[in-house]
Amino acid sequence: MSGIWKWNARRSAGAGVCAAVLAGVLMAPAAGASEADPGTAGRISEVKGTAAGVSQGASLGNGERLEIVDGDVRITDGGGARGKRYAIGSTNGALDVQPTALPEPVPATRVALPTGTGATALTRAAEATTYSVKLTITNASVTSKSFYVWDRKTWAGYAVDSDAIGPSSTVKLPPGDYFSVALHSDWQRPGYLLTRTFKVGTAATTVSFDERAAKETAIRVDDTTATRSGSAVWISVPGGGLAGFAGSGADKVYVTPFSQPGAALRIHDVLTLQGATASTPSPYRYDLTHTFQDTVPASPIASVKRAALAKTVTHVRAPGTRTTAQLQTVPNLGEWTGVYVASAVPVAGSVTEYVTPGISYSRFLSYGTGDYSLALPERSLAAGPAAAETVGEAPLQPTRREWGGSQRRGDKISLYEPHGFGDAAGHAGTDGRSVVSYRLTRDGVTYAESTGMTPYEQLSATVPTDSGTYALEQTISHRVPYRRLSTTVRSEWSFTSARVSAATELPLIDAQVELTGLDASNRAGTDAPVGITATAATRNSNAVETVTGIEYSVDDGTTWTGLPLTGNTAALSVPATASFVSLRVTATDDQGGSVRRTIERAFAGPRPQGDEKAGSTRISNVVVNGGKGVELTNEPLQEFKAKFTATDPAGIAGGDMYLYHGSYDAPDGVLYGTWPATCTKVDATKSTCEAHFAYIAPRWTLGRNALAGTWKLAAWAESADGRSYTDLHAAASALVQRDSTQTVNASPEPVTKGKTLTITGKLARANWETGGYHGYTAQPVKLQFRKHGTTAYTTVKTVTTDSTGNLKATVTASVDGYWRYTFAGSTTTPAATAAGDYVDVR
Repeated sequence: MSGIWKWNARRSAGAGVCAAVLAGVLMAPAAGASEADPGTAGRISEVKGTAAGVSQGASLGNGERLEIVDGDVRITDGGGARGKRYAIGSTNGALDVQPTALPEPVPATRVALPTGTGATALTRAAEATTYSVKLTITNASVTSKSFYVWDRKTWAGYAVDSDAIGPSSTVKLPPGDYFSVALHSDWQRPGYLLTRTFKVGTAATTVSFDERAAKETAIRVDDTTATRSGSAVWISVPGGGLAGFAGSGADKVYVTPFSQPGAALRIHDVLTLQGATASTPSPYRYDLTHTFQDTVPASPIASVKRAALAKTVTHVRAPGTRTTAQLQTVPNLGEWTGVYVASAVPVAGSVTEYVTPGISYSRFLSYGTGDYSLALPERSLAAGPAAAETVGEAPLQPTRREWGGSQRRGDKISLYEPHGFGDAAGHAGTDGRSVVSYRLTRDGVTYAESTGMTPYEQLSATVPTDSGTYALEQTISHRVPYRRLSTTVRSEWSFTSARVSAATELPLIDAQVELTGLDASNRAGTDAPVGITATAATRNSNAVETVTGIEYSVDDGTTWTGLPLTGNTAALSVPATASFVSLRVTATDDQGGSVRRTIERAFAGPRPQGDEKAGSTRISNVVVNGGKGVELTNEPLQEFKAKFTATDPAGIAGGDMYLYHGSYDAPDGVLYGTWPATCTKVDATKSTCEAHFAYIAPRWTLGRNALAGTWKLAAWAESADGRSYTDLHAAASALVQRDSTQTVNASPEPVTKGKTLTITGKLARANWETGGYHGYTAQPVKLQFRKHGTTAYTTVKTVTTDSTGNLKATVTASVDGYWRYTFAGSTTTPAATAAGDYVDVR
């Protein structure tokens, strides 16, 4: 689907803590998660006992603890491990915490938020006399729902357990006046935000939310070619409370009109060209936000004119090959939702953005499977034209984490460098499928060493107290289809460190490279040299840095050639025979620090890349979908598998594959495995690698009927000793086809012997552009007959489908039997045979 939601917890201006709630439930994140990584949870400091930074903590009554750590929320089992699921709301200056789906009921705990410097008070909410209130959605078919309840005077929130399937939930409430919202947003159905105000007296009561009272809500623009691609609609109340979210893709969203001072309906809509898909992205993107404050009118549809919007252009570079990409944004409206709405954007192309002026948006761009993403700076634009922006410029290289990277505290050095693949413009980037290794040494002694880590893992070591010079090596490698550049990045640092009482960032030198002369695919030509500019900056230091060398390689680092420097710049005339160019930069500072950074395949060269083989790794027995064509209907959640055998005398470390349509370097359609392929060891030298292609929605993933036909499978595998690999661009071919149907009807029934029998039918196939099944024209279809009491059909004649896919033939009735039409299939459409229609001949 085109609307993708990702959730981040984050500080909110004007509040001590803001706990973002998605569908009413917050899963306590693991310690060490980075708040700079799109789609992950907010920063959670590692805390044990009463460590520094814990300003507040409270027991939740079941052995678990809630702690506020440096302004962020952490829930643990009391010993530091991750806790269970909780509904958490920030209302009226307090956190309301309610466990969900626990075996035994646990009293809710309220933690007072800081109101001034040093505020640490913890209070237990007094239990008032409460009455049972049944909340129910009426005149609707409800599978899942969420209810939200606030006191209209204090805006204190009350958690409602909405886990049970069905339209109703029950909550205990004290007497009072309440504002409530029911969220009903089942998959592939319109979303509903239903509102009610009600009072609780001295008895139990039932509150009904009538779905029929809801009205469609949206933001529309005076561009008749634009349609909603994704949306998020929610209701906010004073104190930071939220209810929602409805929306997702192009589905409609309905809201009950209301008048409630302090409450607001927020709409975030992304509009794109009608018919745009992941394979054929829209050339423009409307990023629109509107708030109905206090009153939601009877027709809650906002209209805007394109001329009144901000306008900018975003150029998206390709990471070595054309792939898919999605731009994801979320408006910052005083409460942080973390719900990003996405749309596909062209890769090796440009998208024109029209944006609601004066609204600050957080943004990031994800490539391919979404594992690789670039964090873009928060942006607010004024009405009218704005400067263009380029993202994804090569070389893809490590960038310093915004909140600081590797650090030392006391005798502990913690190594954490998650942003291994930012772009040349400094946009921090992470690739969840990359592999990281570290090695920390001093005077020949290794204090920390680890391989096979994810980018988000941290490595710690105890080191000597005295001052000393350390060597740190970090290597980040990957082999994925959506990014052919910067396959390995190696940073080798030398730095001096001594014991410090407070956590202090290590004085590592960041060496960054910028290039000129590349095209939109980050490829160099032969007509002009590539300009190379290297810079160096030492962290946590006022040191003076010097770039001491720039080298290049066109054989993946086997040989290196130094370039003459003019200050910190150099020029390279790329050989016409080069498929890729690797770069190496060295720098020093006046504090004794140094760095050597090597970027393999920093950018693409003029020569197209062919199959690659090194050593004795081999791929064989490639099978897609069990050897059958991949038949795709219009329905989402379709899937298939592909596999191959990989062999090497040293064994197989791993492998993967993907399907593409068109050329290898510039495909017009791609299908990636939903997860990295799984390679299962058969014996010491052989493994079977299998990829699972799941969650395919043809109208979104493909979107063009012309993509039906022959696709190619690219496959690669690596040896266990790291010395051998093979990368095949066309390891096999497979048919990706539009599913077909065939009908038949013989009449009259019964029929008199010797009379004319008319047999009609229709050959149709899935339409990936408009949905449904449309007639397949000008196709030969066989009319067949099977005599009653026999098992074999014989062909009577061949009939050609007309302009609507219909078939019609006449025969003379002779004996009882079955009539059918059968289509043999084509490269774009699988075979289809109708069930036999029995005719009684009298």
